[in-house]
Amino acid sequence: MDLLSWARSAVAKYPRAADASVTVLVMIVVAAGLTIDGAPNDRQIDQFALLLVFVASAATFFRRTRPIPALAAATTLGFAYWVLDYPNGGAAFAIVVLLYSAAAHIDDRRSSSRVLIVFTVTLLTVLGLGYWWDGEDEVTIGLIVFNLIGFQLAWLVGDSVRHRRKRFEELEHQVKESKQQNREQTARALEAERARIARELHDTVAHSMSVVIVQAEGAQRLLKTNPDASEQALRVITDVARKNLADIRGTVAALRSHGEAHEDLAPTPTLSDVDQLIEQCRRSGLDVTMSVEGGKRELPTMVELSGYRILQESLTNTMKHGGPTAAADITIAYEPNALHIRVRDDGRGAASEPTPETAGHGIIGMRERVELFGGELAAGPLPGGGFGIDARIPAGPA
Repeated sequence: MDLLSWARSAVAKYPRAADASVTVLVMIVVAAGLTIDGAPNDRQIDQFALLLVFVASAATFFRRTRPIPALAAATTLGFAYWVLDYPNGGAAFAIVVLLYSAAAHIDDRRSSSRVLIVFTVTLLTVLGLGYWWDGEDEVTIGLIVFNLIGFQLAWLVGDSVRHRRKRFEELEHQVKESKQQNREQTARALEAERARIARELHDTVAHSMSVVIVQAEGAQRLLKTNPDASEQALRVITDVARKNLADIRGTVAALRSHGEAHEDLAPTPTLSDVDQLIEQCRRSGLDVTMSVEGGKRELPTMVELSGYRILQESLTNTMKHGGPTAAADITIAYEPNALHIRVRDDGRGAASEPTPETAGHGIIGMRERVELFGGELAAGPLPGGGFGIDARIPAGPA
């Protein structure tokens, strides 16, 4: 901490002690000035002169709390000292300190300016009368100019300090507001991230549970007639459940750490993982074909994730609502400025369309993902039978 910062901290912590210290310093300077020999025809310093200068100096104790009354008192006593022809300016230093303090501590600029005007008029009046009364031997033009400039400079320095302090307070307030806004933005971002993670958890669990249900139903049917196929279905259930459990653990870890990185959190799925998704569906009994159009390229992470989740949810819907013999066809088209995903199945068509009671958050979640990027999604039964999903997600230029 530098000396200036330390002084500011001390004044803020012990304001009255700081005021008393300034008053003592002013009295010492004034007392030192009284020891200097004055002009031959000046009056001798007596007890009344000491009373004038030290009471004027004592007024500096109120330089921050009552700057205008303190300046008025010191000015009156100081000018009285000078008019009575005592030597060496008397309380001039105290008046300089109080004039500086008035400019520094009066927040209203107009009030501060009025104080300066009244003081300047009073100073010029007293000096002008002295010049007229005593002549140039006592009051010279140079003395008048020197006093005028000196007192004006004291006010200007105080006004500059007030302006800098006010600017510092404004910047400090802006910093506090900025920190508060950052905290609020962080909280909103955290809430949005937690909601996103919750949606990811729903998508993962919904797909996996659909696979488990289909395999469990198949295993029940084949348990007596085809034990080998039943055993294969149980292995699929085991694999899917194990992977689903790992996904849930990773997601819960993310929720517990408020969106922070966690060593157990699985990587975000992308379109490169679609082959594994299709293989998993095929092992569950769903016939899936896939084609890719356009030049395959790397897309923004969230676009890749949304595309994967749309395909996952579409295949889940087919397995849940398309019937045991349904097949699905996937097309992933890399367009110049978008990712276009088409899913067609030959299941039950209109009958397979999810109802409000059975739809859950599947198609709603897909629509939210697409609309988040300003894209479009169409979902519904196809004219020739089956069900279709058509999603176009803007992905920027290739």
